[in-house]
Amino acid sequence: MVYIIDIVDINEYIASGILESVTLGLASPQEVQEVACLSKIYPEIQAEFIRIQKSCEEMMFESAVAPDSAIRASILKTISETPQDKAPESTKKEAKIVSIDTAPEIKGVSPMWKMMAAASLILTIGIGSLWVISNREVKRMDAIMASMEKDQLKNDQILQAMTLEKDHLQTVQEVLAEQSMRTVIMKGTPMEPEAAVKVMWSKDMKKAVMHADKITPPPANMQYQLWVIADGKPVSVGVFTYDEVDQITEPFDVNAQNITAFAITLEKMGGSPTPTMEKMVVMGAING
Repeated sequence: MVYIIDIVDINEYIASGILESVTLGLASPQEVQEVACLSKIYPEIQAEFIRIQKSCEEMMFESAVAPDSAIRASILKTISETPQDKAPESTKKEAKIVSIDTAPEIKGVSPMWKMMAAASLILTIGIGSLWVISNREVKRMDAIMASMEKDQLKNDQILQAMTLEKDHLQTVQEVLAEQSMRTVIMKGTPMEPEAAVKVMWSKDMKKAVMHADKITPPPANMQYQLWVIADGKPVSVGVFTYDEVDQITEPFDVNAQNITAFAITLEKMGGSPTPTMEKMVVMGAING
């Protein structure tokens, strides 16, 4: 695999397996040159390249097998017993000495590593190829699993939200479907003439839900408080945020007896033990 050197996705490049291929001598000259170039540009690629080299070097040392000393002695004996033809004096030439240090190097690749790789290539080529393939697959699977875990988390959150909404709607339906349920329309007062809020109240279940057809968001540090008029006296049912009243509220308890009306006042955060009459927003009587 050869990448065009433009804007490189470092993680994708490392996961491609090209660094392992270059390390094991399986890459093309163009790939070798490419890795050498990118290693100078990206410290992350260089660090991973060096790490892979060290891993392969450790693997070779661990799997190295010392040659049988008897075989070495036999080879040396055979050489010593074989007649050697002497070359004519006129044809003798001075041997050319080539330093192995003149070979082109990639930054981070030691000469010792290159000698070891050359000497061990036949023994390790099969293992090395499998290692490159398996390492590439491990990284690919890690990426897939990370993506799946992310999707699963998102799906779990959506499922949880849907479950909560379903439970909410089912509890609301229980109140709305109860035979004793009555709808009380609370109309706006001079404080907010256009306001209108419905209370769906089940006398037998002693529960109710509330929904605003129209109501203004309260000022900061204030919230709505629902009241019932029971036995001629105001009794607090609870405090509600604007979002709760603007939507269908969760079913709330209405335990008072002899209820004749519902009303909402605007109170400070946390509510009030008695209604602030000049802050009454809506009120509605129970007919019949």
